[in-house]
Amino acid sequence: MKKLLFIFVLISGFLVAQSADQKKILEDSQSMMELFSKKDYNGILNLTHPVLFEKINRETMIEGFKAMFEGNEEFKMEVIKVDKTAFNASEIFSGKDQIKYAFVTYPMKMKMTFLKEKFDAEKKTAMIGMMEVQGMKAKFLDDSTVEISKESMIVAINDKSTGNVWKYMNYDETNPFFASVIPVEVLKKAKEYYADFLIKQKENAN
Repeated sequence: MKKLLFIFVLISGFLVAQSADQKKILEDSQSMMELFSKKDYNGILNLTHPVLFEKINRETMIEGFKAMFEGNEEFKMEVIKVDKTAFNASEIFSGKDQIKYAFVTYPMKMKMTFLKEKFDAEKKTAMIGMMEVQGMKAKFLDDSTVEISKESMIVAINDKSTGNVWKYMNYDETNPFFASVIPVEVLKKAKEYYADFLIKQKENAN
């Protein structure tokens, strides 16, 4: 009886730990989107996987964010807030060298306003088609503003390289840079998980 009780306590403790990790990952992922809306780029980078800073200088990344989201001569972009319930976290996976990782899926939505160009019907169709090829949906709100949405995924990693705390990267399998910094086992699992997620989204839409 005592052995059974001991095993039950161990299992309960493990489940609570897993739930705590998932809760942390969800909260951080939701926070990242809010930080984008507030244009708090330092806050975003504080949650970003540190391996990125080995490739790209932190200040360079901030300047890139500013150029994209605070506008330039050609366009400006705005992240549209998404309901927190739209974020879903996977189970926590374990791998080599004591790495833990997980995935968070969510609908990314942005509004892009062109400052020097207006789109007629033909150009709108071409733009929408170009977005669809890149896995995004687009609709024009007026002749200069397009709303873009995409089913997106964040990769959460916890290992020695992150100081054994959760850090994050946006999943982009088409980006060679992303593939070069993510461990192979995480990359394989992420690709599988994201493909299954898209299939389920398509099935639910039918």
